[in-house]
Amino acid sequence: MSRETKSLLISESNPDLEYRDNVIALRWGDEIALEDGTKVTLFRSGHMLGSAQMLVEHSDGIRSGYSGDFAWPIEEIIQVDELVIDSTYGNPASIRKYSQGEAESRLVEIVSQRLRHGSVHVNAYRGTIERVLHVLSSNVNVPILGSKRLSQEVSVYQENGFGVGTITRIDSEEGRLALQNGSYIRLYAKGDGFQNELVEETSISCSAFMTRLDDPVVEFSERAYRVALSNHADFEGTIEYIRATGAVKVITDNTRSHGVDLAIAINSSINGVYAEPSSNLPYIT
Repeated sequence: MSRETKSLLISESNPDLEYRDNVIALRWGDEIALEDGTKVTLFRSGHMLGSAQMLVEHSDGIRSGYSGDFAWPIEEIIQVDELVIDSTYGNPASIRKYSQGEAESRLVEIVSQRLRHGSVHVNAYRGTIERVLHVLSSNVNVPILGSKRLSQEVSVYQENGFGVGTITRIDSEEGRLALQNGSYIRLYAKGDGFQNELVEETSISCSAFMTRLDDPVVEFSERAYRVALSNHADFEGTIEYIRATGAVKVITDNTRSHGVDLAIAINSSINGVYAEPSSNLPYIT
């Protein structure tokens, strides 16, 4: 795993990882040789802190790669003969008609407007919640509150050079005062128990998945929203990434969705490349 991933896992109350000799934390671009002669190198994938593309060089000279979740564009792209690729947006219809800059601006607009009516509560997964913090901390002048666990996670991002902003711990004196005053933003991530029924406050779910292709915002009511903040390539970015790797054989990861759709699209649009979905889910023709 990457050093950043190891740091995040340790911050999740798993301190024994620091001392386990079977956990190997690599710097970006550093190569490690395994006992069978295979060489492994990790490169950033741009999805969240620690997320990686993996390059595996076999003893026979074949170069294999695994993408994981990835952003597009990214600076350094693995060069491989064969590739296993994430298929989250493998459906050809999954093409964004808005930029992520527009999605961020809409989030700031909603939060700024709803703060006039009270507190705002934002829920997101790891990686996305740090992006929310970065966007809001530089645009909204109210305390941004979070749990001890989230504060520790944000510290890992900051230690690795991400200027994501600062969380005020909800159990601190400053946090308690903000709760009393009522003008604050509360961030929730994994394990924080996001409240699904906020009677008077505003709730926003920031999803890494596209809800609509033409608009990053879904408004359920004046107090409930969903905003698509995705650090993942859409369908067009996925096809461009595959081309850039130079792979001639592609396995589309069929674990979550669209592995079959993406394999069909690759075979019809990229000359000289053969693709098939992974066998962990049935290939229905």
